[in-house]
Amino acid sequence: MKITLAGVPGSGKSVLRKQLGGRYSLEVKAVGDFMREIAGRHGYTDITKFLVEYVTHHPEVDHQVDEEQQRFGASHDNFVLDSHIGFHFVPDSLKIRLTCGLEESARRILNASRTTEAARDLTQAMQANEEREDTMRRNFLKLYQVDIHDNQHFDLVVDTTPLSMEQVQEKVCAFIDQQQKET
Repeated sequence: MKITLAGVPGSGKSVLRKQLGGRYSLEVKAVGDFMREIAGRHGYTDITKFLVEYVTHHPEVDHQVDEEQQRFGASHDNFVLDSHIGFHFVPDSLKIRLTCGLEESARRILNASRTTEAARDLTQAMQANEEREDTMRRNFLKLYQVDIHDNQHFDLVVDTTPLSMEQVQEKVCAFIDQQQKET
């Protein structure tokens, strides 16, 4: 089973990918982790600044990450790939998108104390999330003419704003289980 998992920052992708990996015995791959490694090599500790200041002007970084996704999707059969544009590069995957309100997603990121995020309060976290998401959307539209916010690309879209992670997992797993029964 191939699953691609997309969504806004703070929507629960990181937690869900680990839960899905464990429940279905899938290899877990997070493109965001790979992007953070590249950011560090370029002297950035804040992923938003890296995306806005560097990646916007160096599309080769996106191409490197995207080529890796394609290779991974073509050479592996049982995985969950956490990637904003994984659905595009692994077209034979089950495509899931998590959405979340801006304030709630910023609150979650602040509470998670991510070391790669520089925001110190809710307002800064909301601004960073919005800037990060807008930048990624523009970059992918420019590079691939693909809108990562277009829900038509996905088999399932879940708004995680009012849900606990247990509820998100239940909803997503029920969908996956139904898809497996139908195939």
